[in-house]
Amino acid sequence: MRRRKRGTLKPHTSSIVLHLAPILAARNILHPFSYLVKIGIVHSSASKMLKGEAVQINFRQLTLLCTHLNCTPNDLFALRELTPNRGHQLQHLQSLDEEVVNPTTTYQSMSLAEIKKLGD
Repeated sequence: MRRRKRGTLKPHTSSIVLHLAPILAARNILHPFSYLVKIGIVHSSASKMLKGEAVQINFRQLTLLCTHLNCTPNDLFALRELTPNRGHQLQHLQSLDEEVVNPTTTYQSMSLAEIKKLGD
């Protein structure tokens, strides 16, 4: 029996996308591809995830990402060209337009006292 593809969704047409750059930067992961493979995501999936070409993610991959990056699924997804109604839960997802914050450069000019205040 021939296996059929699960649909014709293309990465550039999906409104909800996997957006790993901010969480990887926040965790100061310098080699994202190696990291994803190390935690158990296969090479081809890791490559697609990092290039923004992933059109599906299974629960095993989602669990691996959330467990190892200490985050929730909401932290991993972003909206593209979709404006949900006011009060809709999708508004809690990040936007692809948001700038990725690099903690190393962000906190570099701050004193230890200023950084401690952020945690309060």
